[in-house]
Parts: sequence; C-alpha cells; structure tokens
Amino acid sequence: MFKKSKLSLTLFIIASLATFVILGICYLLLGVNNINYQVEPIYSSSNKYYLNNNYSEGDPFITKRPSLREMLAGPIITDFDPGMGDRSAPITIVEFSDFECSYCYEQEPVLKKIMAAYKNKIRLIWKDYPVSDQNSISFQAAIAARCADEQGKFWAYHDFLFDNNKSLNSETYYEIANLLDLNIASFKKCLNSEKVRNLILDNIEEANALDINGVPFIYINDQEVMGEISLGELERMVEIELSKMQN
Repeated sequence: MFKKSKLSLTLFIIASLATFVILGICYLLLGVNNINYQVEPIYSSSNKYYLNNNYSEGDPFITKRPSLREMLAGPIITDFDPGMGDRSAPITIVEFSDFECSYCYEQEPVLKKIMAAYKNKIRLIWKDYPVSDQNSISFQAAIAARCADEQGKFWAYHDFLFDNNKSLNSETYYEIANLLDLNIASFKKCLNSEKVRNLILDNIEEANALDINGVPFIYINDQEVMGEISLGELERMVEIELSKMQN
C-alpha cells in the first residue's frame, strides 16, 4: 500500500476548484454574449424590428457585438415614438422628419390625406431627424414636440410647429403649449429632460444606421421613399402593400 501524498491531494483540490471557476466564467460569458445580441429595448409585443438577413442573434461563437448599422434593414417601431392609427393595421408608414424642414412641411398634407383615405389600414409613426446640434432650433423643436407628447398632445403640437416653422424659437414653444392647454410647469421641466433628449438622439442614430441622408424620408412597410412623394404615388405604393396581404 502506498500512502497518498498530502501535496498531491492539495493539488487535486486546487485543480478541481479551478475547473469549476473556469466553467462558471465561461457560462457567464456565453450568457452575457447572448444578451448582447438581443435588439434592445424590447418594450411590447407591438414592436417591430427590421433586421438584416445575415444578422445572427444570440450566436455564442460570435464575440464582437454588431453595430446598429449592421443589424438594421429598416426602422425600429416602438411605443416610444409618436404614432397614430390602428396598431394592428397591415401597413406601417414611418416618417423621418424635421420641423424646420420646408419639404417636410409640404409632405404633411399628403400623409394626412392618405391616413384619411385608408382608415384602419395604416399606422403612421413619427421619427425625429433634426440637425445634430442640440442647441439648434431644429433639435429644440423636436424636444418641445416630445414634451407635448408626454401630455398626449403630440400631433396637435406637431401641426402648430409646422405651421410656424419659419419663425420657431423658445417663445413659440411656450405659446403653442398655452394654446393646447398643456401643464406649463411639466412642459418646462420636460424641455430640460435627458430622457426626451435621448429619444431624439436614438432616432438620429437609427437614421444614420439606415444611411438616411435627407428628410423627409418615408418607409411604407419595407418600401423606401427619399424626398417628397405625391398623393398618387403614395396611394400606388399603399395599394401594392395591400395586394401583398391578399396573395
């Protein structure tokens, strides 16, 4: 009989513990990697994500987290962006726009007419794409509209901003807020909110990832339209999307 060496036993215990620690670390790394590949945030079942076909979500062998540009093939639709129309509508129109843009102003009546003509068949989603300077009139107008959205008055505020888009300033934002009977104290506090500012920055990052380089820019489901579009052309594209649902 050979007596077991105390040193050998000690080394065996150390090796066993090291193995468990390494396995635990690998498990955690794989778990974290899977989380990183989810498109965040996932807020509700009504969200839609247009992902590239070659995007691999949750592949444990991929260590590099893909950029938003690599993942997206179309707009991200969440409840954080203002919307109107039936949530279950077969067609979603997403508009990237800017309140100071004259071409965007001219596009708005066309969008209103298409919404009226196709009730319950279209949902319209607004995305902010102002100039990147956060102190600009363009960016500040986007903030003001989002603050109106917090009080359920986005679309009415949106209309007033476009109607006054050649003379926008801080006084205009408060004048419109008063006209719409907003809670001015809450509105003022919101204007300095990082939360609202970040929503707009998220829209800008999304637009950049989608290679949008001008406004208005519109998606009709997965069809893209750069620049203004006439009512007739928009109706034609809507009919194409509706015909797809019937096939």
